[in-house]
Amino acid sequence: MSGSDDDRTGRSEATAGREERPPADRRNDSRTDRPAVDLQDDRERAVSSPEPDRGDSEPPAAPGSRRNRVWAALLLSLAVVAVGTAGTILVAHDAPTAAAGAAVLGVGLGAAGLVGRTIAPSLLSTLESGWAEHRPYVWFSAALFAVGIALGVALYAAGVDLTELLLEMLTEDLGEGELPGGGVDPVGEITFEPTASFFIANNTPPFLAAIAGGLTLGLATLLIMVFNGLLIGNVAAVLGAETGPVLILALIGPHGIFELPALFIAAGVGFRFVHRVGQRIAGSRDALFTKAYLARTTALVVFGWLLLVLAAFVEAYVTLLLADALVPL
Repeated sequence: MSGSDDDRTGRSEATAGREERPPADRRNDSRTDRPAVDLQDDRERAVSSPEPDRGDSEPPAAPGSRRNRVWAALLLSLAVVAVGTAGTILVAHDAPTAAAGAAVLGVGLGAAGLVGRTIAPSLLSTLESGWAEHRPYVWFSAALFAVGIALGVALYAAGVDLTELLLEMLTEDLGEGELPGGGVDPVGEITFEPTASFFIANNTPPFLAAIAGGLTLGLATLLIMVFNGLLIGNVAAVLGAETGPVLILALIGPHGIFELPALFIAAGVGFRFVHRVGQRIAGSRDALFTKAYLARTTALVVFGWLLLVLAAFVEAYVTLLLADALVPL
Protein backbone atom coordinates (compact mmCIF):
# COMPACT_ATOMS: atom_id res chain seq x y z
CA MET A 1 0.00 0.00 0.00
CA SER A 2 2.70 2.47 0.89
CA GLY A 3 4.54 1.74 -2.38
CA SER A 4 1.39 2.44 -4.37
CA ASP A 5 0.81 5.66 -2.47
CA ASP A 6 4.38 6.80 -3.19
CA ASP A 7 3.98 6.08 -6.91
CA ARG A 8 0.72 8.02 -7.06
CA THR A 9 2.31 10.87 -5.15
CA GLY A 10 5.29 11.02 -7.55
CA ARG A 11 3.03 11.01 -10.61
CA SER A 12 0.79 13.72 -9.15
CA GLU A 13 3.85 15.91 -8.40
CA ALA A 14 5.16 15.46 -11.95
CA THR A 15 1.74 16.33 -13.33
CA ALA A 16 1.51 19.36 -11.11
CA GLY A 17 4.98 20.44 -12.23
CA ARG A 18 3.94 20.28 -15.86
CA GLU A 19 0.74 22.20 -15.16
CA GLU A 20 2.62 24.89 -13.22
CA ARG A 21 5.02 25.66 -16.12
CA PRO A 22 4.05 28.98 -17.67
CA PRO A 23 2.73 29.09 -21.27
CA ALA A 24 5.78 31.07 -22.38
CA ASP A 25 8.02 28.09 -21.54
CA ARG A 26 5.85 25.78 -23.60
CA ARG A 27 6.06 28.22 -26.53
CA ASN A 28 9.84 28.27 -26.21
CA ASP A 29 9.95 24.49 -26.31
CA SER A 30 7.74 24.40 -29.36
CA ARG A 31 10.07 26.80 -31.19
CA THR A 32 13.02 24.51 -30.61
CA ASP A 33 11.24 21.81 -32.58
CA ARG A 34 11.00 24.00 -35.75
CA PRO A 35 13.86 25.44 -37.86
CA ALA A 36 14.46 29.10 -37.18
CA VAL A 37 13.78 31.56 -40.05
CA ASP A 38 15.60 34.87 -40.03
CA LEU A 39 13.71 37.53 -41.96
CA GLN A 40 16.28 40.23 -41.43
CA ASP A 41 17.52 40.06 -45.04
CA ASP A 42 13.98 40.36 -46.32
CA ARG A 43 13.35 43.40 -44.15
CA GLU A 44 16.59 45.02 -45.24
CA ARG A 45 15.83 44.41 -48.89
CA ALA A 46 12.39 45.87 -48.45
CA VAL A 47 13.82 48.99 -46.83
CA SER A 48 17.04 49.49 -48.77
CA SER A 49 15.79 48.43 -52.24
CA PRO A 50 12.54 50.17 -52.97
CA GLU A 51 10.98 49.41 -56.35
CA PRO A 52 12.58 52.01 -58.64
CA ASP A 53 10.52 51.65 -61.80
CA ARG A 54 6.98 50.59 -61.14
CA GLY A 55 5.17 49.31 -64.21
CA ASP A 56 7.83 47.18 -65.93
CA SER A 57 6.63 43.80 -67.09
CA GLU A 58 9.79 41.72 -66.67
CA PRO A 59 12.78 41.75 -64.31
CA PRO A 60 16.22 42.29 -65.82
CA ALA A 61 18.10 39.25 -67.00
CA ALA A 62 20.64 37.87 -64.55
CA PRO A 63 24.28 37.87 -65.69
CA GLY A 64 25.15 34.51 -67.23
CA SER A 65 21.53 33.58 -67.88
CA ARG A 66 20.36 31.77 -71.00
CA ARG A 67 19.00 35.02 -72.42
CA ASN A 68 22.41 36.63 -72.07
CA ARG A 69 23.98 33.71 -73.90
CA VAL A 70 21.48 34.20 -76.73
CA TRP A 71 22.40 37.88 -77.04
CA ALA A 72 26.10 37.05 -77.03
CA ALA A 73 25.54 34.50 -79.81
CA LEU A 74 23.51 37.06 -81.78
CA LEU A 75 26.24 39.70 -81.52
CA LEU A 76 28.91 37.21 -82.56
CA SER A 77 26.78 36.07 -85.52
CA LEU A 78 26.35 39.67 -86.66
CA ALA A 79 30.11 40.12 -86.29
CA VAL A 80 30.69 37.17 -88.62
CA VAL A 81 28.30 38.70 -91.18
CA ALA A 82 30.08 42.07 -90.96
CA VAL A 83 33.54 40.54 -91.37
CA GLY A 84 32.30 38.40 -94.25
CA THR A 85 30.86 41.52 -95.85
CA ALA A 86 34.22 43.24 -95.46
CA GLY A 87 35.90 40.37 -97.28
CA THR A 88 33.32 40.51 -100.06
CA ILE A 89 33.82 44.26 -100.46
CA LEU A 90 37.57 43.88 -100.69
CA VAL A 91 37.49 41.04 -103.21
CA ALA A 92 34.51 41.96 -105.39
CA HIS A 93 34.65 45.76 -105.30
CA ASP A 94 38.27 46.56 -104.46
CA ALA A 95 37.12 49.21 -101.97
CA PRO A 96 39.57 49.00 -99.04
CA THR A 97 38.05 51.93 -97.15
CA ALA A 98 34.57 50.42 -97.18
CA ALA A 99 36.02 47.01 -96.33
CA ALA A 100 37.82 48.52 -93.35
CA GLY A 101 34.60 50.12 -92.15
CA ALA A 102 32.72 46.82 -92.30
CA ALA A 103 35.61 45.07 -90.55
CA VAL A 104 35.62 47.63 -87.74
CA LEU A 105 31.88 47.12 -87.33
CA GLY A 106 32.40 43.37 -87.13
CA VAL A 107 35.18 43.68 -84.57
CA GLY A 108 33.01 46.01 -82.47
CA LEU A 109 30.04 43.63 -82.51
CA GLY A 110 32.23 40.65 -81.73
CA ALA A 111 33.98 42.48 -78.90
CA ALA A 112 30.61 43.44 -77.39
CA GLY A 113 29.52 39.80 -77.45
CA LEU A 114 32.75 38.49 -75.92
CA VAL A 115 32.99 41.22 -73.27
CA GLY A 116 29.37 40.69 -72.35
CA ARG A 117 30.00 36.98 -71.81
CA THR A 118 33.20 37.40 -69.82
CA ILE A 119 34.24 40.73 -68.33
CA ALA A 120 31.02 42.80 -68.25
CA PRO A 121 27.92 40.58 -68.23
CA SER A 122 25.85 43.59 -67.17
CA LEU A 123 26.19 44.86 -70.76
CA LEU A 124 24.15 41.98 -72.12
CA SER A 125 21.79 42.14 -69.14
CA THR A 126 21.05 45.78 -69.92
CA LEU A 127 20.48 44.97 -73.58
CA GLU A 128 18.19 42.06 -72.71
CA SER A 129 16.24 44.23 -70.27
CA GLY A 130 15.75 46.84 -72.97
CA TRP A 131 14.48 44.19 -75.38
CA ALA A 132 12.18 42.67 -72.75
CA GLU A 133 10.58 46.06 -72.09
CA HIS A 134 10.21 47.10 -75.73
CA ARG A 135 9.47 43.72 -77.32
CA PRO A 136 5.64 44.08 -77.49
CA TYR A 137 5.99 47.51 -79.07
CA VAL A 138 8.51 46.25 -81.60
CA TRP A 139 6.06 43.54 -82.66
CA PHE A 140 3.31 46.16 -82.83
CA SER A 141 5.52 48.23 -85.14
CA ALA A 142 6.13 45.20 -87.34
CA ALA A 143 2.37 44.64 -87.52
CA LEU A 144 1.83 48.24 -88.65
CA PHE A 145 4.48 47.74 -91.32
CA ALA A 146 2.66 44.60 -92.49
CA VAL A 147 -0.58 46.56 -92.70
CA GLY A 148 1.23 49.10 -94.85
CA ILE A 149 2.48 46.35 -97.17
CA ALA A 150 -1.06 45.05 -97.55
CA LEU A 151 -2.29 48.54 -98.40
CA GLY A 152 0.50 48.95 -100.95
CA VAL A 153 -0.41 45.71 -102.67
CA ALA A 154 -4.08 46.75 -102.64
CA LEU A 155 -3.15 50.04 -104.31
CA TYR A 156 -1.25 48.14 -106.98
CA ALA A 157 -4.31 45.97 -107.57
CA ALA A 158 -6.30 49.20 -107.98
CA GLY A 159 -3.85 50.42 -110.62
CA VAL A 160 -1.72 52.79 -108.48
CA ASP A 161 2.05 52.76 -109.19
CA LEU A 162 4.28 54.47 -106.61
CA THR A 163 7.65 53.69 -108.20
CA GLU A 164 7.92 57.23 -109.56
CA LEU A 165 7.28 58.59 -106.07
CA LEU A 166 10.06 56.38 -104.69
CA LEU A 167 12.52 57.62 -107.31
CA GLU A 168 11.58 61.22 -106.56
CA MET A 169 12.15 60.62 -102.85
CA LEU A 170 15.59 59.17 -103.52
CA THR A 171 16.74 62.09 -105.68
CA GLU A 172 14.69 65.01 -104.34
CA ASP A 173 17.36 66.49 -102.09
CA LEU A 174 20.38 65.13 -103.97
CA GLY A 175 22.02 66.99 -106.81
CA GLU A 176 24.14 65.24 -109.39
CA GLY A 177 27.38 66.20 -107.70
CA GLU A 178 26.16 64.90 -104.34
CA LEU A 179 25.42 61.40 -105.53
CA PRO A 180 28.12 58.97 -104.35
CA GLY A 181 29.98 57.77 -107.40
CA GLY A 182 27.64 59.87 -109.51
CA GLY A 183 28.35 61.08 -113.00
CA VAL A 184 26.85 61.38 -116.44
CA ASP A 185 27.12 58.61 -119.00
CA PRO A 186 27.48 59.19 -122.78
CA VAL A 187 23.71 59.31 -123.31
CA GLY A 188 23.25 61.96 -120.62
CA GLU A 189 21.81 59.79 -117.87
CA ILE A 190 22.96 60.13 -114.27
CA THR A 191 24.91 57.13 -113.03
CA PHE A 192 24.80 56.12 -109.39
CA GLU A 193 27.18 53.88 -107.48
CA PRO A 194 25.80 53.22 -103.98
CA THR A 195 28.01 53.35 -100.92
CA ALA A 196 27.44 52.40 -97.31
CA SER A 197 27.80 56.01 -96.18
CA PHE A 198 25.04 57.02 -98.58
CA PHE A 199 22.60 54.48 -97.13
CA ILE A 200 23.62 55.29 -93.54
CA ALA A 201 23.01 58.99 -94.16
CA ASN A 202 19.62 58.34 -95.75
CA ASN A 203 18.35 55.67 -93.37
CA THR A 204 19.40 57.26 -90.08
CA PRO A 205 16.90 60.17 -90.20
CA PRO A 206 13.84 57.86 -90.51
CA PHE A 207 15.34 55.72 -87.74
CA LEU A 208 15.61 58.74 -85.41
CA ALA A 209 12.25 60.09 -86.54
CA ALA A 210 10.55 56.85 -85.55
CA ILE A 211 11.97 57.27 -82.03
CA ALA A 212 11.17 60.98 -81.80
CA GLY A 213 7.66 60.24 -83.05
CA GLY A 214 6.85 59.36 -79.46
CA LEU A 215 6.76 63.10 -78.79
CA THR A 216 3.74 63.29 -81.12
CA LEU A 217 1.95 60.64 -79.03
CA GLY A 218 3.08 58.06 -81.55
CA LEU A 219 1.27 59.56 -84.54
CA ALA A 220 4.43 60.32 -86.53
CA THR A 221 5.84 56.87 -85.69
CA LEU A 222 2.63 55.21 -86.87
CA LEU A 223 2.70 57.15 -90.15
CA ILE A 224 6.35 56.28 -90.74
CA MET A 225 5.73 52.57 -90.27
CA VAL A 226 2.57 52.40 -92.37
CA PHE A 227 3.93 54.63 -95.16
CA ASN A 228 7.20 52.70 -95.46
CA GLY A 229 5.30 49.43 -95.58
CA LEU A 230 2.87 50.85 -98.15
CA LEU A 231 5.70 52.12 -100.37
CA ILE A 232 7.68 48.88 -100.23
CA GLY A 233 4.59 46.75 -100.74
CA ASN A 234 3.46 48.73 -103.78
CA VAL A 235 6.88 48.96 -105.45
CA ALA A 236 7.58 45.27 -104.78
CA ALA A 237 4.23 44.35 -106.33
CA VAL A 238 4.87 46.53 -109.40
CA LEU A 239 8.39 45.25 -110.01
CA GLY A 240 7.47 41.70 -109.04
CA ALA A 241 4.83 41.60 -111.73
CA GLU A 242 7.50 42.49 -114.30
CA THR A 243 10.52 40.52 -113.06
CA GLY A 244 9.10 37.85 -110.77
CA PRO A 245 9.08 37.51 -106.98
CA VAL A 246 12.49 35.83 -106.76
CA LEU A 247 14.34 38.92 -107.94
CA ILE A 248 12.38 41.15 -105.54
CA LEU A 249 13.27 38.90 -102.62
CA ALA A 250 16.89 38.89 -103.73
CA LEU A 251 16.93 42.69 -103.90
CA ILE A 252 15.23 43.23 -100.55
CA GLY A 253 16.07 40.19 -98.43
CA PRO A 254 19.87 40.39 -97.89
CA HIS A 255 19.84 43.82 -96.26
CA GLY A 256 16.17 43.86 -95.24
CA ILE A 257 16.76 41.21 -92.56
CA PHE A 258 18.90 43.81 -90.77
CA GLU A 259 17.32 47.10 -91.83
CA LEU A 260 13.70 46.26 -91.04
CA PRO A 261 14.37 45.01 -87.47
CA ALA A 262 16.36 48.21 -86.89
CA LEU A 263 13.38 50.30 -87.97
CA PHE A 264 11.00 48.20 -85.87
CA ILE A 265 13.22 48.69 -82.81
CA ALA A 266 13.25 52.46 -83.32
CA ALA A 267 9.47 52.57 -83.67
CA GLY A 268 9.09 50.30 -80.64
CA VAL A 269 11.10 52.76 -78.55
CA GLY A 270 8.80 55.56 -79.68
CA PHE A 271 5.63 53.65 -78.87
CA ARG A 272 7.00 52.51 -75.51
CA PHE A 273 7.66 56.15 -74.58
CA VAL A 274 4.02 57.00 -75.36
CA HIS A 275 2.87 54.16 -73.11
CA ARG A 276 5.12 55.33 -70.28
CA VAL A 277 3.66 58.82 -70.57
CA GLY A 278 0.18 57.32 -70.29
CA GLN A 279 1.22 55.28 -67.25
CA ARG A 280 2.70 58.36 -65.60
CA ILE A 281 -0.47 60.38 -66.18
CA ALA A 282 -2.62 57.53 -64.86
CA GLY A 283 -0.44 57.26 -61.75
CA SER A 284 0.64 53.67 -62.33
CA ARG A 285 4.27 54.76 -62.83
CA ASP A 286 6.32 56.67 -60.28
CA ALA A 287 8.62 58.41 -62.79
CA LEU A 288 8.67 58.92 -66.53
CA PHE A 289 12.46 58.63 -66.77
CA THR A 290 14.75 56.55 -64.58
CA LYS A 291 18.44 55.77 -64.90
CA ALA A 292 17.64 52.11 -65.53
CA TYR A 293 15.13 52.96 -68.26
CA LEU A 294 17.52 55.34 -70.00
CA ALA A 295 20.38 52.82 -69.81
CA ARG A 296 18.47 49.87 -71.25
CA THR A 297 16.73 52.00 -73.90
CA THR A 298 20.03 53.53 -75.00
CA ALA A 299 21.59 50.06 -75.28
CA LEU A 300 18.69 48.88 -77.46
CA VAL A 301 18.79 51.99 -79.66
CA VAL A 302 22.55 51.63 -80.21
CA PHE A 303 22.05 47.97 -81.12
CA GLY A 304 19.30 48.93 -83.57
CA TRP A 305 21.46 51.59 -85.21
CA LEU A 306 24.35 49.15 -85.58
CA LEU A 307 21.93 46.83 -87.38
CA LEU A 308 21.13 49.76 -89.67
CA VAL A 309 24.84 50.30 -90.36
CA LEU A 310 25.33 46.62 -91.13
CA ALA A 311 22.35 46.76 -93.49
CA ALA A 312 23.94 49.72 -95.29
CA PHE A 313 27.14 47.76 -96.03
CA VAL A 314 25.17 44.75 -97.20
CA GLU A 315 22.84 46.84 -99.38
CA ALA A 316 25.66 48.78 -100.99
CA TYR A 317 28.06 45.94 -101.72
CA VAL A 318 26.38 42.53 -101.33
CA THR A 319 22.70 42.74 -102.31
CA LEU A 320 23.30 43.26 -106.03
CA LEU A 321 25.88 40.46 -106.11
CA LEU A 322 23.44 38.02 -104.54
CA ALA A 323 20.59 39.16 -106.76
CA ASP A 324 22.75 38.72 -109.86
CA ALA A 325 23.81 35.25 -108.68
CA LEU A 326 20.24 34.15 -107.99
CA VAL A 327 18.63 35.82 -110.99
CA PRO A 328 21.23 36.62 -113.69
CA LEU A 329 20.24 39.77 -115.55
